[in-house]
Amino acid sequence: SSGINAEYGGKAKAPFKRAEYFVNESYRTGMNDKRMTRLKHQVVKIPDTVKILFLMRMANIAGPMPQKVRKILQHLRLTEMNNAVLVQCSENMIEKIKVIEPYITWGYPSLRSIHDLIFKYGYGEVDGVKSALSSNVIIENKFSKQGLLCLEDVVKQIFEAGPHFEMLIKFMYPFKLQPPKGGFRRVAVHFSKNGAWGNRAEKINTLIRKML
Repeated sequence: SSGINAEYGGKAKAPFKRAEYFVNESYRTGMNDKRMTRLKHQVVKIPDTVKILFLMRMANIAGPMPQKVRKILQHLRLTEMNNAVLVQCSENMIEKIKVIEPYITWGYPSLRSIHDLIFKYGYGEVDGVKSALSSNVIIENKFSKQGLLCLEDVVKQIFEAGPHFEMLIKFMYPFKLQPPKGGFRRVAVHFSKNGAWGNRAEKINTLIRKML
């Protein structure tokens, strides 16, 4: 047996690890599909006044991530813990949220929250370089043709989901927030059951203040 170990250099166990990984991924994907079947006809009620949603990536659930979940998180740029983005509220977005919900917390950001996020954690790409949005000159140089001359204009445009919303969001990097003191508790439990993930509605603003 020592000869076999020497020949394979201790790599004989790799195929079993890979098989186990794919079995676990298949199991997690199956569980996610069952969850999606239950949610398929569930109506998520959001106030008509809500135009913008705040999404933030939570800690990984133990085990492999279903491929569909991974793709949506990548598309939304929620690939790192405590990364957050602002998105427009739509039926299509709600369907995406249903798929990834156990991996995020989300809710309805106030004007103040959006203001504070942009002023403290706002970064954009300027001449190919990630730059803090610390000067109105950056906004004026980039978006004067759209009538946006300062950070306050950006905040208003995003909060109201204005015509230049998508352009601004593509220009900006995801917010990289600081974890709240003590971290998150019960990350595998829904917020409605005193957990961490899922829809916090207006209470998301309390969390945002703790992470600024």
